[in-house]
Order: sequence, then structure tokens, then C-alpha cells
Amino acid sequence: MKKKLLATAALLLLCPFAVPNSVLCQDLSMNMEDETLAMYFDMDEVVETPTSVAKSIKQVAENVTIITAQDIERMNAHSVAEVLNRVPGFSVGFNGRGFNQSTAFHVQDSDYEHVLVLVDGVRWNDISAGMAVTNSIPVAIIDRIEVIKGPASSTWGSALGGVVNIISKKTGKNTRPSGTVSASYGEYNSQEYQVDITGKAGPVGYFVAAGSQSSDGFLHNRYYDQEDIFGKASIDLPHQTTLTILSGYSEPEMRFFDWDKYSYGATGTDRNFWSTVTVDTLVCDTVSLNVGAFRYQQKYIRDYYTLPDRMTYFDAFDDNTATGFNSRLTSLFDSQVLVLGGEFERDHHDDATSQRDYDETWALFLNDTITLGSFTLTPGVRYDHFSLTDSITSPSLGITWQAADHTLFRFLASRGFRKPYMSTAINAVPGLEAEKVTSYQAGVETTLLPACRLKATLFEHHVKDEWDYDYATDLYYNGGKAKRYGVEVEVETFPWHDFSALASYTYVYTGTYGTEVNDDSYSAKLTLRYDNPDFVIADLFGRYMWWNENLKSNTGMTAMVWDLSLTKPLQLNERSSMDLFFTAHNLFDGRDYWHEIYDNAHRWVEAGIKFHF
Repeated sequence: MKKKLLATAALLLLCPFAVPNSVLCQDLSMNMEDETLAMYFDMDEVVETPTSVAKSIKQVAENVTIITAQDIERMNAHSVAEVLNRVPGFSVGFNGRGFNQSTAFHVQDSDYEHVLVLVDGVRWNDISAGMAVTNSIPVAIIDRIEVIKGPASSTWGSALGGVVNIISKKTGKNTRPSGTVSASYGEYNSQEYQVDITGKAGPVGYFVAAGSQSSDGFLHNRYYDQEDIFGKASIDLPHQTTLTILSGYSEPEMRFFDWDKYSYGATGTDRNFWSTVTVDTLVCDTVSLNVGAFRYQQKYIRDYYTLPDRMTYFDAFDDNTATGFNSRLTSLFDSQVLVLGGEFERDHHDDATSQRDYDETWALFLNDTITLGSFTLTPGVRYDHFSLTDSITSPSLGITWQAADHTLFRFLASRGFRKPYMSTAINAVPGLEAEKVTSYQAGVETTLLPACRLKATLFEHHVKDEWDYDYATDLYYNGGKAKRYGVEVEVETFPWHDFSALASYTYVYTGTYGTEVNDDSYSAKLTLRYDNPDFVIADLFGRYMWWNENLKSNTGMTAMVWDLSLTKPLQLNERSSMDLFFTAHNLFDGRDYWHEIYDNAHRWVEAGIKFHF
């Protein structure tokens, strides 16, 4: 079996055949004649994350939410967490909701380590513990975010809860540079400055961005300071080949808390450097090759100290490096898209106390998108080989059915897992196995109701080999089984006199087999919009989150928190424009936090300007 897998991997890396996304997008959209669905579902839009190759949203069985750069801009968001906070079924645990503080992500009540975060294909999760710290990702570089809610292991490996795929902006195609310069200032000396430029010089397209954020903090002296820079270049080569190189650096520095009540505080600095090199080669109209390599370095530095003397009693650091390569072979047949991919990653971890400082993973995956009239079938499977635990095979099967011009059904059955990370494997009983999940989802999207779009998804996740922690021995072990099931509903209205609304509700029941431990959570999100570019663009967004008791301490608070964003567009001339914007955070001063040490900020306001050229 291993010999066959190794032979397949070698063939994958040497074979010069695959299909580029641009070709797939053309061919996969040929049958999109449904104007009713397109008005609401944007059937011309393509999604990359479910199978790692772009395909029509009409053919996606997963529960997916897409956020574009335009969506982010109208939010006036400073962080990825602010953006994801609006996604239905997605819960953001703010560690002090303020100005770009660290956060934890939960999908349908999953653990935060269950959610895989990707930035241009690079895994952003901490390689020693699994948490994704996203306040180091500049929102100004983001072209789109694709969120899969539910296991996605048949394509991405360790992704038991879901995937957040962040895709950076494209390089320019025009010789005349264009870009944006922006600045904002708010209460508590909160400010952000950003510039980005895109264009093309000869065969080289480029996108460059740099920015700075800082705040004195709103509660408990939680300050924040970050500088970042990002560059991306695409080079047109002979034989319909494109070479893309990107690199970024960010360094957030923050104080997490500084509170006399708990007699201690903590500060930290996160240094992040990432780079990728990718080659796309078009061989003919139906085949091409994508090969890439990446390197990601994270260094977390933490200082914990007592109050009021501020004597440091503990210094901690994690120095992590991930290096690897990946390859994808894609073939387009009549009504069929076949994808064969492989990847290798070596992770190195150093915290001065680790007993084991590396982890290696290699994987192969195969998926197919088969169109049969109004049905689309998407079978997939992935094999992961680990150095820290046993190998795992993750299958999936998705089905979409366009039952009528106005209605689309989605069905998905899949298996997923969370692998043991290095710190978990070290502090565990011998033979700790990966957590595994079997998941079922069924959904519908329809415009049958008058003047609105309805999207509803039922989901059921059964987890086995769930990790538990023995406080007596300070070790992780594989415990019992757990289940999570519920419903997610989303309604979007048709614009009326420039007004529209988007509302969502998510309910999750969580239970542990063989025990009396059962709990539930639910959330409601509402966005009221006004779109009149000649006057003003406005968003009023509110979120109410009732946390599962396992995710909230007894000192937590729950309230509806509202944010108001106003943007006034001004056209200066044919080539330039300006936006004046104002944001009121926590408009009605609600108290919403999972632990009192991370009490959220009170109402605060800011204003800014963006100049587009």
C-alpha cells in the first residue's frame, strides 16, 4: 500500500498536466442559465476551497460563506475577527473585544483548534498547539475569504470543524499604477494607516501593501500596536506559464490584560513571516499543473507579571517554522473535473522545554466533480501520514440538486479529524489518537419566497476519540464520544428603496455519550443595509450569542452588540475617488464577553478617509 501511495505521489509531482482556475471557471459556468438563482446566488461566482480548484457555487455541496474585499471595506474592519463575526454559524470568542485583540473561532460549537485558517494556502494555525491567531493578518491584503462550515478533511487534512481560506488580492494588469491610501482615528488613540499599490511593469504584475495599527486600549490597559508589509508579484513566462511569488511580515505587540483584581497581567509580541512560490502551467485547453512551495515562521513572546510591582515572574516563547511544498493535478473532461493533489510539510517547534521539536506530514487527495443534468456529485478522499500519530483516511461525498429554477438542494456526508499537535502529543498519554468526526449536512437555497432568499442547513456531527484532560496527571487522553447537531437559517431580502436586510439564526445542541453532560447554544445576527452611493452607504450590524457553557465561564455576560458603519463616497475625477467613513462600535454599550477578564470595550467611535487612485 505504501509503495503504491509513494508511486502516486511521484507521478503527481512529475506529471506536467493540470487545469488552471481561469479555464475551469469558463467551462464550469457554461450551463448557468438560471437568471432567478443568479440574482441571489451569484451563480457566476466560483469557490476554490471545497476541492482546492475553482468551481461554480452551484456545484458546491458544503455550507459555504464568501466575504469579498468590497464587503470588508464597507464594514471598515480592522481585523479578520471583525469580518468573520458576521458569518452565520460562525462564533468569534473575543479576548477583549476592542481594537484587533486576539480571538478564538468556533464553527457550530467546535473547539477553536478544530478550525483551520489558511492564508494563500499556508496553514496559519500554531503548529505547537493548533490555535489560529489572526490579528497578525492585514485585512487590506484580502481579496476574499471563503468559509466552510463543517469538516473539510477530504481536501485539507486536519480540519474537523471547518476552514477559513483567506485569499490575497491579485496583482495588477495595467501599466498605470492604482491603489488606496487610508487613515482612521478613534477614541483611546486608536488609529490605522494603510497604503496599497497595484500595477504591471512589463511581464511582471505586482501588489504591494503596508500598514500600521495602534491603540492605547479601552479596558484593563489592553494596548495594541502592529506594523505589516506585504508584496506579491506574478510573472508571465513562456508556454502559458505564470510564476507567482509573495511574502509578508507582521509584528503585533499587545497587552492582553493588566488587572488588579487578578493581581497579574500579560503582554506579548507575535512575529510572523510567510512566503510562497507557485507555478501554474497551461499545457492545453483541458490540462495544466500547479506546483508550489512555502515557508511560515511564527514567534510568540509572552511576559507574565504580578501587579502592582510588575515584576516579571514568567517569560515564555514559541518559535515555530513550517516548510513544505504542494502540487495539484487537474483534468477537465466532459461534465467532469478531476483533481489529484499532494503535499508535504515539516514543522519545527522550539520553546526551550519541548521534548520533541519537529513534526512531518505528507498527504495525497483525490476529488471529482461530476455534472449529471441537474445533479452534481463530488466524491473525495484524502490520505494523511503523520509522524506523531497513526495515518488517517478521510472520505466525503457531496451532492447538489437544482430541483427548480428557484431552488437548490445540497447534501454532504464526510469524515474529518484533528491531529495531535506537538504540545498536545508531548503532554499526553502514550498513543494519543486524532479526534475523528463523522458529519452529515443537508441544506436548501431558494428564492421561492417573495422578495427574499432563504438558505437553511441541518447538520449533525459525531465525534469519537474526543480529547480530555486529566488534571491529576496533567496529560491529554482519548475520552468518550460527543455529538453536535442543529440548524442554521439565513434570510436576505431584496433591496427596497435602497434598503435591505440580512438575518441569520444558528442553534447547536451538544451532548456527550454516556453522561448527563448536555448543553446548547444559539446565536442571532442581523444586518440592516442602506445602499445609495450618491448619498451614503450604511450598515447596522448586531450579534447576540448565547454560549455553550463549555465555552463560557460563569463570569461571562451575554448581550446584543451593535456596530454602525457609514461611508460617504465622493468621485473626484475619472481616475480617483474618496470615501469618508464613520464607525460607532458597540453603539448601545452592551456587555458581551465569555470571561470577565476579557470584558468588552464600551461604546467607542472612529472616523477616517480613503483615497482611491
